[in-house]
Amino acid sequence: MKSWADGQAELARLAQQQLFFVGGAPRSGTTWLQQILDSHPDITCQGEGFFSKELAVPLETMMAQRRKMLDTKNTTLFQHTGGYPLPTADDVDHVIGTAILLALRQQSAGRACRAIGEKTPENVFFFPRLKRLFPAAKFIAIARDPRDVLTSAWHFFRTSQPSDDQVAAKMEFLRGAMPSLAQGARAMIAFGEHNPDSYAMVTYEALQRDPQPVVAGLFRLLGVSDEPAVVADCLQRTSFAVATGGRPAGVAANGSFFRKGIAGDWRSTLTPAMNDLMIQELGWMFPHFGWEP
Repeated sequence: MKSWADGQAELARLAQQQLFFVGGAPRSGTTWLQQILDSHPDITCQGEGFFSKELAVPLETMMAQRRKMLDTKNTTLFQHTGGYPLPTADDVDHVIGTAILLALRQQSAGRACRAIGEKTPENVFFFPRLKRLFPAAKFIAIARDPRDVLTSAWHFFRTSQPSDDQVAAKMEFLRGAMPSLAQGARAMIAFGEHNPDSYAMVTYEALQRDPQPVVAGLFRLLGVSDEPAVVADCLQRTSFAVATGGRPAGVAANGSFFRKGIAGDWRSTLTPAMNDLMIQELGWMFPHFGWEP
């Protein structure tokens, strides 16, 4: 084990490298995007670190409990001396940032990478906090037609019995999921508007339609080679067929993490009424991301 001082110095050096974070709705292509980035020889990008849910939230709770305990002692037993200093919001950020750097150091161990990143879908809600912790970091979000997102989610997460009313069950599923999709999309858009120089938004559909310029742009954002041969190799090594062991895109495997790998498959699962409902609730997204209603 390294000394505390040596470990802190190593984390400080790591913080000066190009860090980045990836997010997007579950089932929107975040894992595909993460694998494309990780396939670059100068990038490491793994997922999912759950930095918000499993680090930030528990650490904030712990610090709040410590602050409450100290404050109680300070105002009762030690009122005559002033007691002990209370932890501040900066202290919480320092601990969270250190925990994230420790995870990224472990992730990148043994690799001389120019860019170090992590993907968790829920990062889109954590981007502002991460930006405050790591001002020089880059941020990448991926969006997908919400009808395809929820079609994929239905086949991956939902377990139903043949006797179930499929239409009613799907309607209930859609109604329960749409608010979080809207919230996530608004968070991505707002963050991009405030941080245009350190942010990239891509869509699943663009990655499928013409991936070379999309991926090259991401590599440039991260300061690594965007040579056509490098981009082509990354795409080849992360194709749907490679990820599934040979199953071509368009051939469904319900329950598989990589289910079908195409855009527009929502028509195989959603009824016209379901489509109308989603357009009514989420139609504002479509012109922004370039989707056809």
